[in-house]
Amino acid sequence: MVERSIHQQIFDSLNKATRILIPLGASPSGDSIAAALALADFLRKLNKEPLIVCSGEISEKYRFLPGVGNIQRTIHLSRGFVISVRTNTAPLDELTYHLDEQSNQVNIFLMPKSGQYVADDVSFRADTFPYDLIVVLDLPSLDQLRSLYDDNTDLFFETPIINIDHHPNNEHFGELNLVDITATSTAEILMELLEGFEIGLLDGNIATNLLAGILIETNSFQNRRTTPKAFLKASSLISLGANQQEIIKNLYKTKSVNLLKLWGRALARLKEVPDLGLAYSLLKTDDLTKSGSQNINEVMEELIASLTDARLILLLAEIEPGETLGYLYIHPNLPALEISNLLSGQLLESNLTTFRLSGKTILEAEAQVLGDLHRMKEKILPQ
Repeated sequence: MVERSIHQQIFDSLNKATRILIPLGASPSGDSIAAALALADFLRKLNKEPLIVCSGEISEKYRFLPGVGNIQRTIHLSRGFVISVRTNTAPLDELTYHLDEQSNQVNIFLMPKSGQYVADDVSFRADTFPYDLIVVLDLPSLDQLRSLYDDNTDLFFETPIINIDHHPNNEHFGELNLVDITATSTAEILMELLEGFEIGLLDGNIATNLLAGILIETNSFQNRRTTPKAFLKASSLISLGANQQEIIKNLYKTKSVNLLKLWGRALARLKEVPDLGLAYSLLKTDDLTKSGSQNINEVMEELIASLTDARLILLLAEIEPGETLGYLYIHPNLPALEISNLLSGQLLESNLTTFRLSGKTILEAEAQVLGDLHRMKEKILPQ
C-alpha cells in the first residue's frame, strides 16, 4: 500500500472536520496572524466553521489584514453531559423531562412502547468538546499558547492537532506535523498546501493574507534567508489578487510620529557586543513619556528587521522605575529555549523571548543580562 503524503493526510482531516479551532500564540507574529486568517477564509469556502482565538493583543500594524476583526479573545467551551439508554429490548415511545427548581435537578421520563427500562440499560458520559480539529500555525510548542493551552489542556489532549510551522525548534506536537525548515514563512507552507487542495478557492483576501505573511517574515524579501521559492509564491499570490501595495503601505510606509520618536531614541543608544554577536539598546521611562508611545514591541520588530547580521538582539525598556521589560531575539541556529530559560523568560514565536527584571534600575538590568549572556557564551554561541 502506498503511504499517503502529509498533505493528503491533512486534506483528509480537514474534509472530515466541521468545527476547527485555530489558536494563536500569546504574542502572535504577523506570519501566524496572516496564515490563520487565510486558512479560516479557505475553510469557510469548504462550509467549515473555523474559529481563530488569541489571548494576547494583535499589533496595531496588522489591523489592516482582511478578516482580522473576526479573531476572538477566548474559547467558549460548553461541554454537555450524555445519558444513553439501550432501547433494543424496550423501544422508546415518549420522552419528557421536568426541571424541579426546588431540588435543583432534572427528572427525565422515558415511556417504552413495550417492556421496561432497568438500571443496566442506562449509561453516562461527558460529551465531546465542540471542536473536532485544531490547527496550530507558526508555533514551535503548545506552551507558547500560554493561557489558551494552560486553561484548556483537556481540549488539546482530546482533539486531533495539525501542526504547520517553519521553525527548526518545532517540537512536532501534532498528530500531523507539516514542518518545513527550508521555508521562509508558515504562510509559504500554507499556500503550497492550499494550492494542492483547491487553488480555485484562493481569492483576493486569502492571497493578500498569505502574501502579507511572506513579506513580514522575509522583511519584504530583504532577509538573507529569502529563497527563490518565496519569490515565486509571492508572484503567484499577486496574480491571484493579493493587494501588494496595501500590504507595503501598512507594514513599511505607515508609522506614527510617536513611534518614530521612540524608534529614534532606541537607535541613539544602540550598542554592539561583537564577541556575543549581540546588538542591543535601552529605553528609559522618559523615552516613553516624551515620545508619547508605548509601542515597545514595534520598536523591537524594527530592530529585528534592520539588524539582520546579529545573532542576538536585545531591547531593555524601563516601563516604570525599578521595573524593566526585556525582549531578546535569538537567531534560529542558537538554542532559543536554553537562552530563554537562562533569563527566566517566556519564549514566544519567531525565536523571541520576553522577561522582566524587578527592583533594579535599567543600568543594573543591563549589567545583569549582559553578564548572564557572557557566562553562557562558551556553551551556546559559535566562535
